[in-house]
Amino acid sequence: MAVFSTWIFRDNSESTDIPIEQITKANQLPQQQHKSIIIAGCLIFLSLGKTHVVRLLFDFEKKYDFTYVDEIFRSKYKHQPASTIVPNKSCSDLCIQAVVLYTFISIYLFNATDIRESAFRNTKVGLRILIEYLATIQKTYFNDESIENKPPKEEIPAVPANKTTHSSEYKCSDHPYTIRIVHRTPLIVYIEKFLIPYEIHHLIKLAKPLFRQSTIYDNSGKLIHNDYRTSWTADIERHETPVVKCIEERFARFQGNLDLEYLEPLQVVKYTSEQEFKPHYDWFPTDDLVQSSGQRLTTFFTYLYSNCSRGETEFLKIPFHKSTHAKSCDILVCDEKSIKSGLRFRPISGNSIFWYNVDEQGKGDASTYHAGRPPKDGGLKIGLNTWTRSKKITPKKRKDVT
Repeated sequence: MAVFSTWIFRDNSESTDIPIEQITKANQLPQQQHKSIIIAGCLIFLSLGKTHVVRLLFDFEKKYDFTYVDEIFRSKYKHQPASTIVPNKSCSDLCIQAVVLYTFISIYLFNATDIRESAFRNTKVGLRILIEYLATIQKTYFNDESIENKPPKEEIPAVPANKTTHSSEYKCSDHPYTIRIVHRTPLIVYIEKFLIPYEIHHLIKLAKPLFRQSTIYDNSGKLIHNDYRTSWTADIERHETPVVKCIEERFARFQGNLDLEYLEPLQVVKYTSEQEFKPHYDWFPTDDLVQSSGQRLTTFFTYLYSNCSRGETEFLKIPFHKSTHAKSCDILVCDEKSIKSGLRFRPISGNSIFWYNVDEQGKGDASTYHAGRPPKDGGLKIGLNTWTRSKKITPKKRKDVT
């Protein structure tokens, strides 16, 4: 078999030399067909004799531009034309090499197409399945969307099923995330990849049948509908599923392992094209409301989904400073309007904005004045509100929850 390594197939259209041993590996026949070709090669050898076989080899070399560099052939027949080669009386090593070599040439020249199709059919199918599977994963789980012009999409994306969602065996994800301090007074921290894709889709699935018109607190502490806030809201029950509890615990740990009873139940909000939450404060302005249920000390606003060209969260009383904020243009809107506008955060899926609503004395901080801008142009934005109170709260149960 050493003769295999001495052949090089030279393609006249390219300059690259391909070792014949690579072709041998790539073109392996089924066992039965392989045996048949070997037998046929042996019969040809016996019927034609060594002289004719050697002549055929040199003819192949000339016709198909094969370059044979085996020392045995070259040294022995270098100065002799093929017509003068005389066979030996016994089947020497040269005979065996000739048989094997001719058999291989027959396999390659007359069966190359069949060999490739037979050897690589399953490989092609497997690769196609793998590519389709990876494409599905990319589309389903990793469709993070930044703020850019995209086709309008009014419906909430589909959510993949997962058998562990409502199971007590579900384990919380201890995934890494990164933080940036965007502003110090008030403290505003930007958290990248705070929620993982599956948690995002799980929340959207829970919220989908629960959306209702959003409400706000009036001066007396009552919840009312108002054109000031035109989005849709879905209230998630505390610890409603193991996934929800994991998310709640992450928000609490970020604030120093806070007791979960200080957190308001998670609230998913949806903004379609022209829906918005006009400039407002999250902290309560009346003492009565603060005394009865505690002040809202902190806020997390987490982007779950965005398919819009706008939809920013804007802090109107915190000016954009090029020297300080220009390095954060991947998360902030930086354009010709920035200098005259407040800080505007882009809606990027999985990322959170965290800020303190009160100052060091516990009073509402006027500089936290912010707005949820409309997505515009047929866009859609889904977010998650998470508020922390100064007192433990006992939330009311939803009507559909017993």
